[in-house]
Amino acid sequence: MLSETQIKMAFEYACKLDVFSIKPGNVLLNYPAYGMTHKDFLQASMACSDIICEPNMDIGDKVYECISASMDVVGCNANLGIVLLCVPIVEALYLDKNRIFKQENLMSTISEINEKQTKKIYKAINLASAGGMGEKDKFDLNSSNNKNFTFMEAMNYASSYDYIALQYKENFDNIINNLAPKWREYFKNFNSDENATTALFLDLISVVPDSLIARKYGIDKAKEVSSKFLELSKEYSCSKNPNSLNNQLLLMDSELKIQGLNPGTTADVVVASIFLNRLGL
Repeated sequence: MLSETQIKMAFEYACKLDVFSIKPGNVLLNYPAYGMTHKDFLQASMACSDIICEPNMDIGDKVYECISASMDVVGCNANLGIVLLCVPIVEALYLDKNRIFKQENLMSTISEINEKQTKKIYKAINLASAGGMGEKDKFDLNSSNNKNFTFMEAMNYASSYDYIALQYKENFDNIINNLAPKWREYFKNFNSDENATTALFLDLISVVPDSLIARKYGIDKAKEVSSKFLELSKEYSCSKNPNSLNNQLLLMDSELKIQGLNPGTTADVVVASIFLNRLGL
């Protein structure tokens, strides 16, 4: 049975790969961007990893305390998307007496988030000042007069423009049944967790426009970015020496960062997929 320490280590491992693997447009070791360095992401993950694995904590409190601890350490939003994806995974794990992850337990976890917990999660989202969010009429994050609603109602509403919200609407189905198994296959093929992470990122962004880019710059720009990755993704996933493509990846990384195009949502979903692998999915 997985211990709290093992869950903590799995979370920190996934977050470490997030900044040690080349994912063009995202903050990377020795390639800072958006006022952040890789150390900010590592420090943020370590600030909340003890909270993530706490077995007897309300889910609303857990999300808020994770973001609060991260913000206290780095002073910026380094891991909101990661926390929103990984906290329900852990809560679902704890619903099984043997701590085996099951999708039906995840479905129960997210469907039962109540109005009080929703308000605490919204407080965390506001604290992080999430990019491009907060001004949708029906579920306005910044309104002081929010009507009572559940987190799933908000996620269903946001699923058309936010990829993390879509994961909630679809019960994390793509992460569980597609992306996590793909990462495992890439790891077997490359015998490298960093190459597997890069391959999965390229695979995802080449077919799913990043919703953070779309919220900030429009869906057409997000689709344009995705199209640039298509051929490179195919070449990388089939390569016997994927590191030979690193220069191309870093050139694209530079181009995206100059334009401020941060595919951060794609990166968050990749982290959650790696986390599930480390939990034994």
